[in-house]
Amino acid sequence: MAQPGGKAAGLAAVLRAGGLTGVLAADELTRSPEWLPLDGAPGAAVRLVRLNEENYREASFLDQRLLERGYAQGACDLAVLEAAVARLAVRAHYIFHTGHVGSTLVSRLIGAYPGFFSLREPALLRALAMRGPAEAAPRLEAALALLSRTWRPGERAVVKATSFVSELSTSILAAGEQAVAILMFVSPAAYLAGILAGPNSRAEIRQLDAVRLQRLEGRLGPEGLLAAPRSEGESVAMSWLCEMTALCHAAERFAARVRWVNFDEFLAEPRSGLADILAALGARPAAKEIETLVSGPLMRRYSKAPEYAYDAALRREVLRSAELEHAGEIRRGIEWLQKRAGRHPLARRAFEMSAAERL
Repeated sequence: MAQPGGKAAGLAAVLRAGGLTGVLAADELTRSPEWLPLDGAPGAAVRLVRLNEENYREASFLDQRLLERGYAQGACDLAVLEAAVARLAVRAHYIFHTGHVGSTLVSRLIGAYPGFFSLREPALLRALAMRGPAEAAPRLEAALALLSRTWRPGERAVVKATSFVSELSTSILAAGEQAVAILMFVSPAAYLAGILAGPNSRAEIRQLDAVRLQRLEGRLGPEGLLAAPRSEGESVAMSWLCEMTALCHAAERFAARVRWVNFDEFLAEPRSGLADILAALGARPAAKEIETLVSGPLMRRYSKAPEYAYDAALRREVLRSAELEHAGEIRRGIEWLQKRAGRHPLARRAFEMSAAERL
């Protein structure tokens, strides 16, 4: 129920201006993940979107793109959100990754297994990551508590973060004692080929280039960084190293609670790969259950846009084509990484983790 006075009037104005459908109470936020907070709306209100289980299963991105789908929207005062958070626990698992390494596919496979509820790329974590760890700290636990809600008792939420949220991976794992993280990556050569193969991924790298360079320099220092990238291949390699060093930092602190997954190795042996991932999350799947998942449609569709066919064979073909077309930039990117790995131990650990090159 809306409270009388100025706050209620302010929320009503937000509802009218934003086309929202109702003012929410704390009870409605604690019962289930039905109401997902997206952002703060004008008037110190929080905007939420109403989703059911099928909506969550379909969504590749739990962000403002949901507003285009016609789902019901609501709002609540920040104090109502805080009251709900106080009654919730942080108990999610996570998928962190370098980007473009099959994390959406793995998230969908996990979500198809009983007992897990998968959420992909929530705007809440993305907004906090853009603020940086220090500024995000006061709000992080509240966001994680909201993302830990499930539909039924005994379920465990598994949150697949956006790639640059890896900057918060150490803080996120510190917030939940039982949290397990799946850390996904590919070799530098495969990452370079995969990014250079598509115009959209290349544009994304350019968009995040400056921020990732700043983040990487914060970890390696000017002496470890040596110099900024000077070519597209070097920029792609820098992006890989930025996210991989973030994952390595989290893995060093929480070694017992992380499971590294090389996506290309996963595709080569998906049955054992999925069994290992589910086991790391606390499940004990039968061989028949694994077979049902890896032989089903999820492995044959492009996970971010399931209307398109995509499988391991097509990925190999795309990578081979990119390796031929962009051989020079891939070589420059690998050389850029080798120089940083030779100067800084964290960069060396990230580089050697890939098993592509051994120094």
